[in-house]
Amino acid sequence: MENLNIREADLMDVMNLAVLKQQVWIATYALEGIRNEFSVYALTEFTPENLREDIIDSNKLIYIAETDHHIIGCVQIDFNSKCPLKAEKGPEISVLYILERFTGMGIGQLLLDKSFKLCKELDLNSVWLTVYHKNERAIKFYLKNNFKESGKTYFELVNNRYENRIMTRKIR
Repeated sequence: MENLNIREADLMDVMNLAVLKQQVWIATYALEGIRNEFSVYALTEFTPENLREDIIDSNKLIYIAETDHHIIGCVQIDFNSKCPLKAEKGPEISVLYILERFTGMGIGQLLLDKSFKLCKELDLNSVWLTVYHKNERAIKFYLKNNFKESGKTYFELVNNRYENRIMTRKIR
């Protein structure tokens, strides 16, 4: 893709990141349509204030993919997350979101590779993530990138539970 730039997010990005995360999250989870619990979560979780906190948090890093100064994707690494399968904390790829129009163009791969490179530089041995079990495209993408399905966990909203796969990958 021409004019593609991957860079670390800064505070000027919070509004665009909030909209990007809301849009991709809804597209991922609201497969049968919008429900109140989805709207409440998206509008209270993916706020400029929360993203500002993520950007300044030294235990998190967000890279954005942009083209001609338009944000089209992002990846967030949380270095101090507790994997549901292990007692110790380690790097989690907590977000890898690409706007639907830009999927299949290698942008997710570039963001993932940038995350792996950073983890290697920090001498980290593995990463983990969770992915919605109905997100078959993402699961195939992670399997292609040498992640292994290691278990499952549940994302809970109000009185509903949404199954997520836990996927792990060695970096070294």
